[in-house]
Amino acid sequence: MVNTQVGGASMVSSATRNEGVISLAHLRDKKAPGTELTLSISPDIWEIKKHLTVSDVRNNQTRLMLPKDDVVAHILDYLTDEERLMIEDANNRGLRIRVYDSNTESLHQLTLKKWHSSGSYVFISNWNEQFVIRRNLEAGDLIGLFWNTYASRLHFRVIRRHYDH
Repeated sequence: MVNTQVGGASMVSSATRNEGVISLAHLRDKKAPGTELTLSISPDIWEIKKHLTVSDVRNNQTRLMLPKDDVVAHILDYLTDEERLMIEDANNRGLRIRVYDSNTESLHQLTLKKWHSSGSYVFISNWNEQFVIRRNLEAGDLIGLFWNTYASRLHFRVIRRHYDH
């Protein structure tokens, strides 16, 4: 796919298919040169990206640790004050969040909680069973997450396996 600038607008010269997302190519009226209509969907919607570590996939850890800044900017901003309090309060058990696995088109639930000792956020309860084991995740795999405001859920995807580098 080649992008060119025409009069300040970006033009896409060919259609592409990437990870199930289709970018539509330009539609050109052959009789009126220079007139183009471009529709494009960015295939990189994954706001939080993480290379899984050994501790993320180890059987005895049972949690996915996420960077504080990413969680604050891309998850907490979409939640209510009450939901954020459930995540942030050290006395609470966290907030159950629906997580849609876009690779397998399956819906799961994880609990998001803040670890006050490190200031990090973690997904607990079922992380190993519903993601690590079921998806055969390994250290070095790159995963992506984004909050879907319309469905009020988090979307998950394995972007690249560690052995695909």
